[in-house]
Amino acid sequence: MKRSRLLQYAAIGVVAMAVASAYAQNGEDSGARQVLAASGLMEKEMRAADRKLRKAVLRSLTKAKGLKADRIVVVAKGGVIWLEGYVPETDQIALASSVAQGVVGVDTVNNRLIVRAEGL
Repeated sequence: MKRSRLLQYAAIGVVAMAVASAYAQNGEDSGARQVLAASGLMEKEMRAADRKLRKAVLRSLTKAKGLKADRIVVVAKGGVIWLEGYVPETDQIALASSVAQGVVGVDTVNNRLIVRAEGL
């Protein structure tokens, strides 16, 4: 999964550089507009995939037994997950990380959870 995203980003970069070069040589902008439109669609698809992955991770965290996930925030970007927020006990930090890593599509989990007693 990680490799395919990397290849997508590389392909977008190569196409954008080629169009920019052609644009600089002949002054036409129709090719540049097409590439920008295509990359805009790809960005839109990537944002949608990130939202879908974020929801899948949140769903898994919520269903995990022994994990209080109501104060956990999930951020997803290209297969990388950031867990932020608070848990009431230290062992829940590792549990949250393990659960998030088990979701299909997750490449890396950056766990920034901290322990904070409930009610604080």
